Amino acid sequence: MISSRRWILFYFCAASVLISFNISALTAVIPAMARSLNVTANDAAGVIPYYMIPYGICALLYAPLAARYSIKQLMIAACLLFALGHLISLSGNNLTIILLGRVVAGLGAAAVTPLALMTLGKIFEKDVRGRVIGMFFASSFLGAMLGLLLSGVAHWHWLYTVPVILGIFLALGFYFCPDEGMEANSGIKVNYLDAFNAGGLRRILLFIFFMSLFFHGVCKWYGVYLDKIYGYNQLTISSLIILTAIAAGLGQVIGGFITDKLGRRNACYIGTVLLGVSVAALFFQYSMPVLIAVLSLISLGWTIAHNGISTVLTDFPDTYRLELASLNSAVRFFSGGIGFYLSGSFIESNFSLTFLIIGGLMLSQIFFIHKIVPQRKEV
Repeated sequence: MISSRRWILFYFCAASVLISFNISALTAVIPAMARSLNVTANDAAGVIPYYMIPYGICALLYAPLAARYSIKQLMIAACLLFALGHLISLSGNNLTIILLGRVVAGLGAAAVTPLALMTLGKIFEKDVRGRVIGMFFASSFLGAMLGLLLSGVAHWHWLYTVPVILGIFLALGFYFCPDEGMEANSGIKVNYLDAFNAGGLRRILLFIFFMSLFFHGVCKWYGVYLDKIYGYNQLTISSLIILTAIAAGLGQVIGGFITDKLGRRNACYIGTVLLGVSVAALFFQYSMPVLIAVLSLISLGWTIAHNGISTVLTDFPDTYRLELASLNSAVRFFSGGIGFYLSGSFIESNFSLTFLIIGGLMLSQIFFIHKIVPQRKEV
């Protein structure tokens, strides 16, 4: 079983790399896409919410599906659907086709995080789950970094081509993945209404909703922000966002240790304060080194808080394991897409003031953490 667990973790980490490959990279190339397609940057930015919102909605489907079909079968189908979405985006050179492909890709990508959390939470012991989940989420930032490297040196079309190839290969990989630990969750009834009544869950999901709303209302505008405010070229923009991906990957590892050693609540406190202060700091303009530090601290803060709150969900009774895994992704991505969409109109008027207000709203969350997140000994 030990060997099987490691292979399962490996394949889920590979899937996380796949679905995150072009999320940050597309954020970086929005200005270049807009110029290439002869549309405004705000129109081209639709590639973000057209992916995130379907992702969030469809994540709710995978808990009931996992009760009927094996995790292995669902992951094979999800990888192929993800590849198909990117193939659709490549089939035309206009924004409408690209957005359609993003919706389809979101349907496939929605499977990965809920299926990973419900599976890893089942096969790994509680005292190592924080680090295991940290590794899983850290791999998403490896994928983001690889995509960003490509975005800095190649045409943006490659950000849709590579996922087609990788999606097909990963579907083959899951076909050969061990069956043990990847079985269907047979006999488990999925009931989201019952899960909502589990102790404190609604407050936890509300915390996730607002933190994701605020965070994605900032980070997904990095490409446009660095283009308009600093006037950086595509290579520089991609390089800066690569550094944020590195910081985020580091933050997941740090967050895993903080979560396991200092408690879930303290991880949320540390991450939220760091996140709010650093986002508010974008009110000012900086030299390149200072800007790198601020953007990196934003990534560190988000990932530390995210690891803490995600691990809390894995600590709930196994009765709700499937529902919680899907709800975590659904709330996070749906609210993230909405946050990106809502912040767009404000950012058009004033980047600095928008970031300052969002940073303040993030900091306000610290007053609710003690009522929302249990200490480790209370779990």
